[in-house]
Amino acid sequence: MAQQAGGDPVNAVVDTILARRSIRFGFEDRPLAPEHLELVLQCGLAAPSSKNARPWRFHVVQDASLKGQFADAAACASGIEEYVPHDPQTGTPSPHWSSTVRESADVVRVAPAIVAIENRGVFSGGRATLARATPDALVNSLTGYGFEAMGLGAALENIWLAANSLGIGVAYLGDLNIIEPQIQQALGLEGDLMGVIALGYASMWAPARREPPSETQVETPVVWH
Repeated sequence: MAQQAGGDPVNAVVDTILARRSIRFGFEDRPLAPEHLELVLQCGLAAPSSKNARPWRFHVVQDASLKGQFADAAACASGIEEYVPHDPQTGTPSPHWSSTVRESADVVRVAPAIVAIENRGVFSGGRATLARATPDALVNSLTGYGFEAMGLGAALENIWLAANSLGIGVAYLGDLNIIEPQIQQALGLEGDLMGVIALGYASMWAPARREPPSETQVETPVVWH
């Protein structure tokens, strides 16, 4: 760990983590260097996962025509306004969130590259299997699905931080799941689509957020025991 002139410690990893932002605009109009793209994906593949099961598969799309097809399909999909988290008790859209599908479609259109994240369902068999599970089998299967999601999240964060360290902006676009069947067919996904990440060299970076906590956030996110 290096030292600043004033004696304060400098840690590049911590600095990158704390500077991480979602970049949804300001992408430069140039492709990603192949060595940079390969490196950030290598970092994703190095992520930890439960039982070392590695539930991920990453589908990289740089073709502008295909990205445009996905963007058009998402922007014109039915049920856009209700494509938000739903209340599991009532099945109705949560009032805490608003739809951002069209905004995400715009990001897909302009980002030089996108990566579709596939969950192979190594523990759970995927959402379709969970939907058919008996109540007795569902609890443990949902736990397995959670473990898969944790591994995928770790891989996503590895990709994100590695990309940021190379000057590449990133945004996670869960909204693209509104066209999951189209993406599955076009890219040959066998498992669940867990969202799409957009990547591109960024000419500007979003400032640090200073928003007040929303109704879904707790006042004390860290509890010391």
